Amino acid sequence: MSGSLRIHSPILTFQWHRSIAEIDEAWDDCFGREAILRSHALHQAVENAHLDHVETHYLIGRDSHDVACVVPCFAFKVSLVAVASPWLLRIVRRIQKVFPSFLTIRLFVVGSALSNGDDLLGIKNLADERLWNAKRLNSVFDEIRRQAKALGIGFIIIKEPGKATADILRARLGPRFFFVESLPAAILQLPAKERGGYLASINTRYRNKLKKRKAICAENGITWRVAANSSGHEATLYRLYQQVLNQSDFVFERLNQGFFKEVERMLGEDAFYVLGTQQVEGTDRLVAFEQVLCDRDRGTIHPIFSGFEYSHKRETDIYFNLFYQVIEEAERRGFSRVHLGQTSYEIKAELGARCLPLFLGVHHRNPLIQRLVWLLRRSLFPTVAVPEREVFSIPPPPAKNARRAKPKPSETENAVT
Repeated sequence: MSGSLRIHSPILTFQWHRSIAEIDEAWDDCFGREAILRSHALHQAVENAHLDHVETHYLIGRDSHDVACVVPCFAFKVSLVAVASPWLLRIVRRIQKVFPSFLTIRLFVVGSALSNGDDLLGIKNLADERLWNAKRLNSVFDEIRRQAKALGIGFIIIKEPGKATADILRARLGPRFFFVESLPAAILQLPAKERGGYLASINTRYRNKLKKRKAICAENGITWRVAANSSGHEATLYRLYQQVLNQSDFVFERLNQGFFKEVERMLGEDAFYVLGTQQVEGTDRLVAFEQVLCDRDRGTIHPIFSGFEYSHKRETDIYFNLFYQVIEEAERRGFSRVHLGQTSYEIKAELGARCLPLFLGVHHRNPLIQRLVWLLRRSLFPTVAVPEREVFSIPPPPAKNARRAKPKPSETENAVT
């Protein structure tokens, strides 16, 4: 279907592409080049990695003047309870040991194949209701529904718009989609250098915790360094990533070994690693890593995927130490905030992060199934308790739309970054 032309709307002309390489100029026109999680290079890396069960589709909408929108989508095989309540997940996983396809479905997802804590709607000037009235915006999603139907897929998900975008979509798309909360994104706003940076700005209690955790890690012989690439460590990185993945309550995407190398190749100096090594019988052994992406405007840094020896987690506080290293490197490079991703909220609250709410737009082409999913929405898409800690002596300005909550035990302590 690559390059197939489909004229449906008198307002927009639609065209589907299977390769992101075909739409580089249109992509940059709609997404810009500064935000790395929305960059053409990152999603070219995703496509090059050939992730299991991921089939990419890219919709371009043009009006009489120019490209009006680029909407990346992907067909994906996933468990229907991927973000359900932990008790339901445990039951389903037991059943899937005997019946592997139980409650496994194909989705047509509007957004990124990565868990990046943001939407991927390249609709230019979406907030302008005169330009994107209900009729025009619905014509885009009518085209997405037709594509899903052609692929034999009933479920369509709009993946993780923030509150402002979700409110626009909810108001203009009408009852076809209903919106539920997804896992929120944890954002750490870094204090200004004039205040002495992160270490000087956190209060005594959390500064003492930081020093103790670092000392424990050092006593166990773990040292840290920053590396531009994973040369010589590719297999170990993937093994460490799998250890964390296998302990996670919530799993959306499953990366392969080639993904990390493709990100290095496509992003160049906009990506790096934090590596933790431990001396074992006189040899440095890799025991932890974080792959980090950098916005090109030097605003936000994104520790996107991690891995570590799970047996080291408690005895060395290795997960906290990974984040401490990322924060120090963010400050050294002049970034103003760290996007800590989704899940593991208890740990990220201890760092001083606040959460931004994200949403999922849900639609099924069969009205009866749509109604059933809506009735079961609280079990299939539960709201996660978000803890909060007063970490800073003088808190940095909060992230826009940050969600505040009473401190509660997190249900996602053992989860992927």
